[in-house]
Amino acid sequence: MAKLTYRQIEAFRAVMISGTTSGAADILCVSQPAISRLLADFEETVGVTMFERRRRRLHPTPEARFFFEEVERAFVSLEQLSRAAEELREFHLGSLRVASMPAASVEFLPALADRFSQAHPGVSVTLQVRSTQQVVDLVASQQFDLGVISGIALDDPAVEERTLADSRLVCALPPGHPLSEREVVRPADLEGEVFVSLGSEQSIRHTIDGVFENAGVKRQLLIDTQLHYAACAFVLAGSGVSLVDPITAWHYRRLGLVVKRFEPRVAYRYSVIFPRQRGQSGLTKSFLGLLGEALDDLQAESRGLFERVGR
Repeated sequence: MAKLTYRQIEAFRAVMISGTTSGAADILCVSQPAISRLLADFEETVGVTMFERRRRRLHPTPEARFFFEEVERAFVSLEQLSRAAEELREFHLGSLRVASMPAASVEFLPALADRFSQAHPGVSVTLQVRSTQQVVDLVASQQFDLGVISGIALDDPAVEERTLADSRLVCALPPGHPLSEREVVRPADLEGEVFVSLGSEQSIRHTIDGVFENAGVKRQLLIDTQLHYAACAFVLAGSGVSLVDPITAWHYRRLGLVVKRFEPRVAYRYSVIFPRQRGQSGLTKSFLGLLGEALDDLQAESRGLFERVGR
C-alpha cells in the first residue's frame, strides 16, 4: 500500500474547508486539476471513499469527517510547533537558569535579570543564590545554564570558566567616618579600627590579613562574617570598617555606605562558568551580552572603584 503524502493531506484538508476543488486550489495556490489529481491519489491511497460528487460539488462522507478531525488535530499541533519555533527564533520562549554566589546577587543580578526579562518576554528566569562551590556543582551537573562565581581555582573538567572582571576589593566605611574625605585608604589608616572580617574559611580572608600584617598594622578583629553583604551591613550600622567586593559595596553605597579605593591592590576576580559538555543557547548568549554591558556601566558609574580589567 502506498503511503499518504503531506501534499495529499493538504489537498484533502483544503477541500474540506472550502467545499470545492477550485476553492482548495486558491487556498494552496495551485491549479484546480492539481487538486483533483491529489484528491484522487489520496482516496486511492486511503482506500475509502471520502467524497460524493453531486452537482459539481464535493460532499464529504462520514469517513471524511472523521478523518478530517484527526487531520485538524495534527495541523493544530504543527501550527503550535511552528509558533514555538518562531518564539525560539525571537527569544520569546524557553528558560534561563542562573546560579550565583551571594556577592553579585544582592542587587546586580536581579536588576540584570529584569532587563533580560523585558528584552525576552515569555522566557522564564531562575536565579539561585549559593556558595561558589555549590554554584560550580550545579553548573557541572548541567542543572543550570551558567553560574557567576568569585575567581577561585577550578579543577572540575565538567565546567568551563570565563573571567568577567579582574577587579579589586574596596574599603567600606560607615557614614561620617574620619576617612570619608580620603581618596585612597591604606593599611596604616585603619590602625586600631574595629574590622569586620570575612569568614576564616575563605582564601581572601588570609590575603587581607597578610596585607595588614606586612604593614605592621593592628586591627580590632571583633566581628567575623562569611558574606560580603553582611560585612557591608555591619559597617553601615557603624560596627566597624571592612574590605569587601566592589559590586556589593556599590549597592550599599546607595544606602549610605562610604566606599573608598584601597591600596595596596587586593585582587578580586568575578567569573562566569558554563557546563563544558553543553553548548550555550541563544538565551544564554543574550544574557551574557547584557551582563557585559552592565559591568561596563558599573565601571563607568563607580569611576573605577569597580574594575573590569585590573590596573
